[in-house]
Amino acid sequence: MKTFELQSTAAISRAKPAWLLAFLLLVLITGCSSDAVAPTAAPRPAVLSCPNCELVDVAGVVDANTLSTSIGHIRMYGVYVLNEPADCATQAKERLSNLAGRSIRIEPGPEVPVRIGSNHYYFYTADGISIEDSLIRDGLALAWSQDGKHMGWFLFREAAAKSGDIGCLWHDYQAFQRGEPNEFRIPGLTYRE
Repeated sequence: MKTFELQSTAAISRAKPAWLLAFLLLVLITGCSSDAVAPTAAPRPAVLSCPNCELVDVAGVVDANTLSTSIGHIRMYGVYVLNEPADCATQAKERLSNLAGRSIRIEPGPEVPVRIGSNHYYFYTADGISIEDSLIRDGLALAWSQDGKHMGWFLFREAAAKSGDIGCLWHDYQAFQRGEPNEFRIPGLTYRE
């Protein structure tokens, strides 16, 4: 019996190169077939947009979070701008005013929101491009992280702004994280000059 096992093992050892070569040839032929479809990733939109959302007229900018419109005072849902640092709040208000122009598109926030009040909407330019996305991407606003349809998108944009030290909110953030001398100011705190 041992003689048979040894002969079988020896025969298999001699056959390995032939089987390996046949297997590799089969993989090569299958891989080069023109019928094979390469997997592709789903395209991700470069910007958040809502070109068909309700259009409302803008009468003015109340503050960096609020617009006066044809339907009353409405606040952004997906982001919030802090009053401190004051220069960031001023820049955010100016940017909101420029993006809003004379009219904006609005998308209602969640049906059962965490935020109190029914006057919270996602803001879009008249062309349908997200205003909140622009404010976060430019380092002028913080993402609302409690709930909301676009929360994941906004948090992703905020993380990118932080890692890139973008805007007045995140200027020198990476140096701050490393403990190096920097000019970073924690959003929301008041600093003495």
